[in-house]
Formats: sequence, C-alpha cells, structure tokens
Amino acid sequence: MLKCAKQLELPVHDTPTRKHGSERPHASGPTQQGPNRSVAQPEDRALRRIAAARIRAAALHREERAKLTPEQIADRMTSLADARIALCVAQGNALDDIDSASGYSLSRESYERVRQSWRNQAKQPGWSEYLRPDLEKAIAYWSERRPEFTEGDDWLSDLIQ
Repeated sequence: MLKCAKQLELPVHDTPTRKHGSERPHASGPTQQGPNRSVAQPEDRALRRIAAARIRAAALHREERAKLTPEQIADRMTSLADARIALCVAQGNALDDIDSASGYSLSRESYERVRQSWRNQAKQPGWSEYLRPDLEKAIAYWSERRPEFTEGDDWLSDLIQ
C-alpha cells in the first residue's frame, strides 16, 4: 500500500519578536531576554493558519482514502504505476528494465543505487541487527526480479565484522 506523508514547511525565525525598548527589568536587575510570546505577531498568526490548513488537508485526505472502495484503490495504484513508467521512459530507461506492475525501474543502475544506499546505511551510523530484516527484504525484492544482479553479490560482506 502506498503511504503518503505531508510535510509542514514553516520558516524558523531567529530574531526576537519584541521591539526595541519593550523589555521590562526583573527584580534582580538585568533586563528580560528573549522573544515575547504573549502577543502573537501577524506573521505568527499567518504561519499558524497555514499549518492548520495543511493539517486539515492531510486529515481530509486520510478520511477520503478510508472511503475508497477496493476498485478505486486499485485504479489509483494503476495510475501511479503508469505515471512511474512514464517517468522511467522519460529518464531513458529501456521498457525491459521497468516493472510493469509497480512502474519502478529495475535497471542495473537502479540496483547499484539501492545497493550503495544500503552500504552507506551500514557505514554511517554503523551496522545494527535491527536493520537486517529490511536489508533481507530489499535483497529478496531484487533477487526475485533480477536474480542475475544479486547472484553471488553480498551487499555488506566487507562492512560487517
């Protein structure tokens, strides 16, 4: 099943929202530092409205998705696969290197990218046995579709001690 994630993109402001001279001294003497959070600035309200609208849109998408029939879901998945196939063709992939059911590229270049991604995953934070089930799924996916690529190829042989 295809999972969709909505990302909220809100700018981060490093400048305080208080205007010069609006700071109140503490009883201990020094002036209060930091932004005034008690009064929302116009831009803060606009950002909150944008965030709320995006959250509502994501919730609405989930609600609409829950109302779809299995036939509608299959139709959407077919449309997504067709779109992926069109992208693969536009990128110059041969039709024989495209999985007709999912629309994903099964070219040697795609295999090498996935393999290198797993190698980088093992190098960067270090290998964890927690990752093994996902690695085995990835290898099984490629072994089923392109056994000639995976035959005799141990993705992490020199990285795991």
